[in-house]
Amino acid sequence: MMEDGVAGGPFTMRPHPSRRTLAPLALAAVVARPALAQEMPAFLDVAGRRLVLNGTGVRRFLAIPVIRGALYLERRSSDDGAILASPGVKVLRLRYEVSVPRSRLVSGWEDGFREGCGCEMPADFRARLRDLPSGQVEEWLFLPDHGEIAYAGEAPVRVTAHQGRMMLASFIGPDSSSEGLRRGLLGLS
Repeated sequence: MMEDGVAGGPFTMRPHPSRRTLAPLALAAVVARPALAQEMPAFLDVAGRRLVLNGTGVRRFLAIPVIRGALYLERRSSDDGAILASPGVKVLRLRYEVSVPRSRLVSGWEDGFREGCGCEMPADFRARLRDLPSGQVEEWLFLPDHGEIAYAGEAPVRVTAHQGRMMLASFIGPDSSSEGLRRGLLGLS
């Protein structure tokens, strides 16, 4: 039974993927980790701002947790449009609960950039993509003039503000491929 639609983060940004695109991920979703060992903190101090935990959610595939996420904002909101339009600082923290091959990430992000902003994936962003092990943490920082995306302990890759909004919309926007993760990040569940 599919609970949240498509399983995965950036590798499944298509609003309405076909069932055949889900088969390779089913093989990757063999072992799921238990809940995060530590709770998400209630506040983060980032870029000179104090951010509040807006919500946490889980993206599932066949009832298996694939990604656990937390969204931090300057002020709590459940309005995806207002969050995306806001120039305020935002942080999206993701933890991959299953391993994801690089090829899946590359194809998903290529589609996401093309469909989301009508642009090519930036070369430095493509270069950072690699096989992700289970437990990998990724942090997305959204600033008024650009976004930064980094795996834990690595230097961030910079994207434009427009690309950053498109990326965040793939998780909290109305066409998000995981309603469970979307509702959790927006504090609706």
